[in-house]
Amino acid sequence: MLPWAFAPLPLGSIRPLGWLRGELQALGSGLAGHEFEFLPYVKDSRWLGGGSDYSGLNEALPYWFNGLVPLAYTLDDERLKGQVHAVAAEVLRRQASDGWLGPETGDERNFWGRVPFLLGLTQLAEANVTGWKGTIVHGLVKYLRLVDVMLRDGGQGYTQCRWNPNDCSWGQVRVHDFISVIQWLLENTKLDDRDEEMLWNTMDRLYRWSKFKWEDWYTEGRYQKVVSDATPGNPEFPYLHGVNVGQGESRCPQTRSLALLTFPLGLKASAVIRRFDHRQSLVRSTWNAVDWTFKHHGTSSGTIFADEVQRDLAPFMGAELCTAVETGYSLAYLYHALGNSLFADRAELVIFNAFPVSLTSDAWGHQYMARSNGPWALRQPHQRSLFTTASSVSTIFGLEPMYPCCTVNFPQGWPKFIAHSWARADTGLVHALLSPSVVNTTIPHRGRVVIECKTDYPFSNQLMYTISAESDIDLFLRFPSWAVQSESSVSLSIPGESGSASKQTIQADAETGLHRVSIPRGKSTVVYTVASVIRVESRPYDAVSVYRGNVLYSLDVGQSMTSSLPHRHWDQDGDGTHEFDQFEKCRDFYFNHTKPVSLIRYRGYG
Repeated sequence: MLPWAFAPLPLGSIRPLGWLRGELQALGSGLAGHEFEFLPYVKDSRWLGGGSDYSGLNEALPYWFNGLVPLAYTLDDERLKGQVHAVAAEVLRRQASDGWLGPETGDERNFWGRVPFLLGLTQLAEANVTGWKGTIVHGLVKYLRLVDVMLRDGGQGYTQCRWNPNDCSWGQVRVHDFISVIQWLLENTKLDDRDEEMLWNTMDRLYRWSKFKWEDWYTEGRYQKVVSDATPGNPEFPYLHGVNVGQGESRCPQTRSLALLTFPLGLKASAVIRRFDHRQSLVRSTWNAVDWTFKHHGTSSGTIFADEVQRDLAPFMGAELCTAVETGYSLAYLYHALGNSLFADRAELVIFNAFPVSLTSDAWGHQYMARSNGPWALRQPHQRSLFTTASSVSTIFGLEPMYPCCTVNFPQGWPKFIAHSWARADTGLVHALLSPSVVNTTIPHRGRVVIECKTDYPFSNQLMYTISAESDIDLFLRFPSWAVQSESSVSLSIPGESGSASKQTIQADAETGLHRVSIPRGKSTVVYTVASVIRVESRPYDAVSVYRGNVLYSLDVGQSMTSSLPHRHWDQDGDGTHEFDQFEKCRDFYFNHTKPVSLIRYRGYG
């Protein structure tokens, strides 16, 4: 396996501080932290012996689990960990004698719905080694032995889906997430030779037998810079689907073809395959994926214009919340895998801007789709929509506006950002995604290191690190591409030493963006100043985007807010439901502007 450029740390090694901890706490006390108590797709999931899910793919509980594991362990929240443990124990208890995980039997079986749950299990095994790793590894290996049998039996559940042939496309277009689970097993467990060989063969078959090769899509002449047919009938639809590009593909209700999860998946696909395939050409494919996606379909907030299908750069088009979540995760993965700072810059941009704008402040309500220039979020189900499959209902804030998939998938946004914010280098630690946090880990041959970063970044330019190290280490600080080098600085001070702190000019590596600070054994303090200026980027349709650092400015156009009972996704025209009345914050919210937006023109600044 090719090594990481910067190795991820085990889940739980990093805790959020300051404003970032507040955001995660809002998720925990908001909708994400209570879905297990009342949302039918989770509480009464088929995975747990109930009968509820929003599609025959049975992906709702796996999505929820993939986000709740990092949320629970990043916050070290016992209530949330209790939910995670209860679900993990029940699902593993129900594992079939032949190894199958999940509620499907016979011809229902297909690989896709398991993948998010497997990702959650690997995170739980990292975060709770003594309590869960052995049980989880046993269950995963048992399942993958069955996968090996099914693949050798004509590709059952992967290339042959008897119950619904279309279901096979989900597992194939997002196969690299499945492969990343196998890679985790190979890198983090000791297996016997036969199982290890089986896993390598399984990775190879999964990749070779998929009819969706992202490196083929990201080639001149095939990649659609302008989408002429923005409908699910487009034969290239799996590649054009929003969330598939950023992370992976899913289907919400049965009435949808593919959900937006295609786009973000495609961004990291080639990098995942390259780790076991070793083809250098896959690096070029990754750059094509990122460069072309954001050049032709990127939003000012860092996500991807895609309301089921990738769209052009019109600021009034929609971008799904799940796409922002998965895009942020994929870009963070790419920085760990390939080490180019531009991936980290983009990861911060999307998570600091596109993700939180689609949540209410208490995280009880979320949008299905946000618009860069959308001064209202109103329920207008009968009004002609600009979107391909969604209506204006998708822009309101609520329980499950338009489609329910984001309700269970959005909680992973902040937790996976913080989990990827630090990484390990050969001689120390890398602060990859700048944010307030504390990291507590061991560096091989150098011992225990604890680093606390106090900052209001990205809302301020200064980060202060308090460091305790058992031996000399290097601290690598990422210097963003937008920062002003001549006005930025790093200073190191050591308690007990006379004289002022030693000040360094920024000398960041051109590829990684990292500035190295040599940290002595014991306690020390580093102050890092990242200077920024206002910058303006021109956008199509005579629009402009105004940034300071990686924060996108918005204009206050006033607001009026109303609310109603929450609506289920299949009843957007009704009066709402009383089935969740015990959770009084579970409501739908509507916003309109109170200032005349048609008269707004950009005149410059200064």
